[in-house]
Amino acid sequence: MEEQRPGSGETMRRVGLGAGLAIGMGVGVALGAGLNNMGTGIALGLVIGAAVMVAFTAAGTRMQREEQRRRAEAEGGTDAGPVDDRDADASGRDLPGDQPDQPSSGSSGAGA
Repeated sequence: MEEQRPGSGETMRRVGLGAGLAIGMGVGVALGAGLNNMGTGIALGLVIGAAVMVAFTAAGTRMQREEQRRRAEAEGGTDAGPVDDRDADASGRDLPGDQPDQPSSGSSGAGA
């Protein structure tokens, strides 16, 4: 049985959550103490932490796509075809041009 290890892209995305929260709270407490208003400082720190999380997630997604592309090229050679650029964690998202799973509420179904 093959051991499954997360790739570097997935690892970076997971690390981004913890790093963003830690950096955000640290910066928030420091700003709160400096501004003599802890609530405002923590709020600003969490915004900074969210920006760090977004940066790590974007970099991790880019790395994960590159890994998938390299893996597809290694397995199938140069004529492997285009690699699906959908995010592995985005299975519930609709993409432009996708058909809906269920008819909309305004459409008329079978008889009524």
